[in-house]
Amino acid sequence: MKERFHSSQTDRGGIVGFRPAGRSAAGLTLRRFHPCAALRPYVQCLWQARGQASSEAAGVELLHPDGAAGLLFNFGGVLERDGERVGGAYWVDGPKRRTARLAVGSELDLLGIRFLPGMAFPFVGEALSALAGGELTSGDALRRLELETLHERLWQAPGLAGRLALLEEYLLGRLRDAEPVPLGLVSSLGWLQRHQGQVSIATLVDELPFGQRRLERLFQHHMGLSPKRYARLLRVARSRELIKQGGSATSLTETAFTAGYFDQAHFIHDFKAVTGLTPGGYRDHVRRRYG
Repeated sequence: MKERFHSSQTDRGGIVGFRPAGRSAAGLTLRRFHPCAALRPYVQCLWQARGQASSEAAGVELLHPDGAAGLLFNFGGVLERDGERVGGAYWVDGPKRRTARLAVGSELDLLGIRFLPGMAFPFVGEALSALAGGELTSGDALRRLELETLHERLWQAPGLAGRLALLEEYLLGRLRDAEPVPLGLVSSLGWLQRHQGQVSIATLVDELPFGQRRLERLFQHHMGLSPKRYARLLRVARSRELIKQGGSATSLTETAFTAGYFDQAHFIHDFKAVTGLTPGGYRDHVRRRYG
């Protein structure tokens, strides 16, 4: 088991988009692990995030939305996200519409599951529209998930490999009783991802054997987001990657065009609506963070 749980370098955004904290932060150590083959159509990764001991003030990690949901288990101090302390020890992290900001200190110790976009429903058994937004949903609100029992078992597990094995055992058990994800949703998600959100939803509907109303219902139930909003997250994610690749030399006009925007105003509006930063502000953040 220990040999299979090796760190993954995959970066799909969201919480798996963590980077080591900058000089002004206490720092963050993130480890990601591939799930077993049966879970890979549903799960991006299993992950562990820990703050590094430091005398400096805690830093802040940007958790960018990718349309996905997850489960979180806390083994450290009180979690602080978006400037607020979050009670509890286990949560469902629904699909975010905006970038969240996680305080990183030496007491941070989280273990989690990150699902692929649209693939959380078989495991949480709740319409994702009820979990979408920016806040963590306490596991106590979804008693049938039995996250309290799972959290206690994780506490008692011998080491990280034992905890990861328990998470997989839990997910496989829920998967056995779950309904399959509709193929129409799977194909629609793949289509939007291949086009990086740059083609209209009407064009997508033309490719489908059903209409836009059915598409909207599928997305709200399994994603908690509309197809249009998910397409915007994909375009903004593409923009962020282009800015990180180009660094301080990045042309924001060229970035906007490459990401599928036809005017700068629309690009700036979308980017700030999702990240809370203007493209120029994010470029400054990248320069300070990565050099």
